[in-house]
Amino acid sequence: MNTGLSGERALDAADQLRLEQMLAENLWASFHIWERTQRGIFPKGTFELSCGAHLCGLFRTAGGARWWRSAKETGFPPGFVVDVDAVLAKNAEAYSEASVAVNKDSRDS
Repeated sequence: MNTGLSGERALDAADQLRLEQMLAENLWASFHIWERTQRGIFPKGTFELSCGAHLCGLFRTAGGARWWRSAKETGFPPGFVVDVDAVLAKNAEAYSEASVAVNKDSRDS
């Protein structure tokens, strides 16, 4: 999985299928949380809180990002795609700000 996520080399067909299935399973689990949040079963913000960092960890990788660009066009409801992209953007901004702070701290040491 790590090799496929990092994009360091092409995977054989079986490993590529495994990677895609793992990503799909993670996203469908997140979809169920999103859908229940939309229906008011879970409190507002549950999807962002419970899935945001996890999805960013997967989709910030080369292989995860490539898969998401393709998968969001074919297999998921539009509202979910919009919210996943929003979570990714928000967390990417927070990640970027944290990286700047860490880099600044390491230069000051």
